[in-house]
Amino acid sequence: MGKREALGVERGPTPTRECVRALILSPAEEVLLIHLILPDRDLWIAPGGGVAPDESHEQALHRELLEEVGRGDLPIGPQIWVRDGTWEWLGETITQREYFYLVHAERFVADSSGNPVPGEREIMAELRWWRAADLPLHSSDFAPALLGSLIRDLLEKGAPALPIETGI
Repeated sequence: MGKREALGVERGPTPTRECVRALILSPAEEVLLIHLILPDRDLWIAPGGGVAPDESHEQALHRELLEEVGRGDLPIGPQIWVRDGTWEWLGETITQREYFYLVHAERFVADSSGNPVPGEREIMAELRWWRAADLPLHSSDFAPALLGSLIRDLLEKGAPALPIETGI
């Protein structure tokens, strides 16, 4: 129990954290994902992270890509998806709004060894290029769960005019 709860002080609503993610897509229709090993589950997710108060989405995404995949120079394309949710993350409840941006890039060797965020490198088990055709259409092992379906739709129809709500 936290100090506020012990004092009988009610906790206010959890502030929403803004997060940016890159769907990095190669010409061979491969997508780069990060395998996270969390205490309660394993999860594959697009690289990205929180937006600092003084950052634009583009600045935050360049910083996150440098930290998580070793490439802060990738061209940021259009916003394609948005995802809202509340999750338990390293012992805290986080309400988050994720903005996904399309990034076209040649396949490269991803490297997270320069990530300065304490604890983050330890939960990042693997960086892997997935063939879009090999992703399950729906799986709770991926975030969003419909990642495979969303990517196939993106490849077939192109970037949407307005961002698509992905669901959990």
